[in-house]
Amino acid sequence: MTILSVLSWAVVTLSSAFMRQSPDYEAPLENQMLMGALVETLDTSGYWVKVRAEDYTGWVTDLSLHALTDEEKDAWLAAPKWICTAEYSRVRTGPGRNHDPICDFTMGDLVRQTGKTCTCGCWTEVQLPDGRTGWVPSSDVSDFGKRTEALRPNAADIIRLARSFAGTPYMWGGNSIKHFDCSGLVKFCYYMNGLVLPRNARQQIYCGKPVAPGEWEPGDLLFFGKKEPLKVTHVALYAGDGVIVHSSKKVKIETLEVYGREPIGAVRILGYESNGVKFLRDDPYYFKKDGKQE
Repeated sequence: MTILSVLSWAVVTLSSAFMRQSPDYEAPLENQMLMGALVETLDTSGYWVKVRAEDYTGWVTDLSLHALTDEEKDAWLAAPKWICTAEYSRVRTGPGRNHDPICDFTMGDLVRQTGKTCTCGCWTEVQLPDGRTGWVPSSDVSDFGKRTEALRPNAADIIRLARSFAGTPYMWGGNSIKHFDCSGLVKFCYYMNGLVLPRNARQQIYCGKPVAPGEWEPGDLLFFGKKEPLKVTHVALYAGDGVIVHSSKKVKIETLEVYGREPIGAVRILGYESNGVKFLRDDPYYFKKDGKQE
């Protein structure tokens, strides 16, 4: 019996799951999905599962996923969850670094709350998407629902987070703290600040509000490529004073002059979120449609 014979939903179980263009390890990498991300299952081929993750479709291994019924999907969306806010952490078998690791746990990953902490409060028990339980340092997690409701996206926080990734290796399809491509860096930094952008630069250019040269503000997205016909090949976060943060071979902080390419367009997301952008609290792939967790 395949996953598709009875189920149409799944949740990512690894800290980052690799989505490929076709069901083969040698196929091009298209995207990375973070632990706790909800996906729709569309097809299978051997141990590969074709999934749709919001605006992106590709193939992942079955070990990357935990299958859900419709009822279990609703329960996952409604459940109180923790989000990992540390860059890197580990889920361990017990409350202490002397306990064996169960899996790695990185920024943006989601796990269920169990309501348990150790006696000193330094360690918190979590339930992984596949039902296993483990322990993480309490300082490495934040209440996902409360954090999301409290977030007020602003340029300073987005740019600060992007700058903190300087030196992170570039990887085509990278969308996690381990590796970033250009649009993955932009998407991740906005996600951690409460906004969900489309995955690719060629989609992101149609979001928000177009901004003319000379009117750029920190947090704007600058695009590179060809104007006629329009072909977007790169995106960067504008940090102000002619400085950009972008993933090109690695995440870099540099001036436009040093980068040596002229933007072909720019958009402003902040203040114009209704155009092609979702507030995380309103995204049905993360929360129930009423936007609330139980």
